[in-house]
Amino acid sequence: MNLPDLHPGPIRPMLSRRFAWRAAFMFAALVSILLTVGTQVYRTIGEFVQSHASATHTLEVKQEIALSVSHLRHAEANQRAFLVTGDAQRLADYLADVPEITTHLRRLGEIVQSSPQQASNIEELQALIDKRLASMTQTTAVHEQLGFAAAREALRSGSSREDDLAIDIIAARMLQFEDSQLDALREHTLEQAVLTRALTLGAIVLCIVLLGFALLLVLREQLRRLASEARAKSSNMELAYSLDESRRLSETLRRLSQFGELLQGCRSMDEALEGLREALPRLLPGTAGSVNLLNASQNLVEPCVSWGTPDIRGDNAFGPNDCWAMRRGQAHPPASAIVGFLCKHIDGHQADPERVHLCVPMVAHGEMLGTLTVSSPPGLALDHREVAITAGEQVSMAMANLRLQETLRTQSLRDPLTGLFNRRYLEASLDREVQRAQRRDTPLSVLMLDIDHFKRFNDSHGHDAGDALLAQFGALLARIVRSEDVACRYGGEEFTVLLPETDAALAMERAEQIRAAVHGMELVHRKQALGPISVSIGVASFPQSATTSPEFMRSADRALYAAKHGGRNRVHMVA
Repeated sequence: MNLPDLHPGPIRPMLSRRFAWRAAFMFAALVSILLTVGTQVYRTIGEFVQSHASATHTLEVKQEIALSVSHLRHAEANQRAFLVTGDAQRLADYLADVPEITTHLRRLGEIVQSSPQQASNIEELQALIDKRLASMTQTTAVHEQLGFAAAREALRSGSSREDDLAIDIIAARMLQFEDSQLDALREHTLEQAVLTRALTLGAIVLCIVLLGFALLLVLREQLRRLASEARAKSSNMELAYSLDESRRLSETLRRLSQFGELLQGCRSMDEALEGLREALPRLLPGTAGSVNLLNASQNLVEPCVSWGTPDIRGDNAFGPNDCWAMRRGQAHPPASAIVGFLCKHIDGHQADPERVHLCVPMVAHGEMLGTLTVSSPPGLALDHREVAITAGEQVSMAMANLRLQETLRTQSLRDPLTGLFNRRYLEASLDREVQRAQRRDTPLSVLMLDIDHFKRFNDSHGHDAGDALLAQFGALLARIVRSEDVACRYGGEEFTVLLPETDAALAMERAEQIRAAVHGMELVHRKQALGPISVSIGVASFPQSATTSPEFMRSADRALYAAKHGGRNRVHMVA
């Protein structure tokens, strides 16, 4: 239907000129806004780069401080251990640590030259460490000239708790200064980020307003033409549909973001899998599928979580090569799939031929973790496909982080060779058990074990055989002790077993059981039987042997040395 022209000829050119001026004004406004935002973003990026460099410098300073003090403490410990035990390896370790201290101090002095306060601190730290190194060098010289007894006396007279405390105070002061610099840098960066975010958000709002006004002008101009009514109505319908799609996509993105945050907050693999079992059906309604993870041997992919009633082998393991997604490292099939290239763990197990399946590889840090498999009748919608791919990426990162956390947790508490707890865990457990024994008035015993002639065994059979002996001894110790006992590798061939609620008599009995079990242990390495193994054990009981944790361990150590000097392969307890 033709409508009459609402505007005569002379008026329409005037309206067109007004529209052109308004469009030019809005274009100029948009360009100004974009230039302003672009300038701010450029400046912010530059400040972020500078902040990153400053943060890297601060972390490097803190690292050099920690390494300088750590090598000093390590050198002191090695020298003390050499003078106490006569172990030549400890002397070699001490001599190797001394140049490391100088190197890190020199490096520290170079990187803090720009800070007067830190330069003053490093001078004080350099003087104190030089004093300590001179004392250690003098002690070593006394040993070379007068022997161990004189060196030990020189060590006792040369040790200065005040110097150690001063070194720790200066190191702490330097670390605190660097932390304050880092905090100030973080606050400045946050302020710039907030400013940039606010400016960007304001610019977006203004751009949307201007674009909306421009759209209104266009619609008004079009409405003045008789033939545009139908097209304008269609445009409005499309716009409404786009808004609905945008809302739905926004909700999906919000749910995915929340899903990722919850996954990152999990503290164990079981907790994450249980959450996936509930979350994935809600993220992908109307679908069925499973999360499949590679086993430790990397030869089987095993289903860990499933939902719905999948038409795939969701309850059976399959090989990594059976899945095209794991082969290619990409979602399979692609959007334009070629018929016939189907995963073997799906082909032949479909209840409904109309169902469409999607396999998403789970890759994190360059490592293949498994696959996320989803199926949906009568086909996998595009939005479900994108959600499944995004969910697979988030699950991959969460699983990788959880595995890394578990590995770090194990490494921080366990000795990698024997699988027993390490010395750090022992020290924490010993203080806790001593306080518990004092509070509850219950007995507490500790066993200090040393494999007899281990150095000679290493020299005779090689370090591989020595490692095999330590590993088998650790496994034997783990089998014998109770679940509440704390079995640790104290260092080298020395082991410690903490026995809560165990008196002296029972501790001697347990120690004798361990000694007999070790004496009967048969060690075979590379199909060759290696001679008899024996162990010397020192026993100390709380509070009979000592009243504090350090005295407790020293008592057990003295008992161990008594057992070794008494002929080895025996149990001894201090009187």
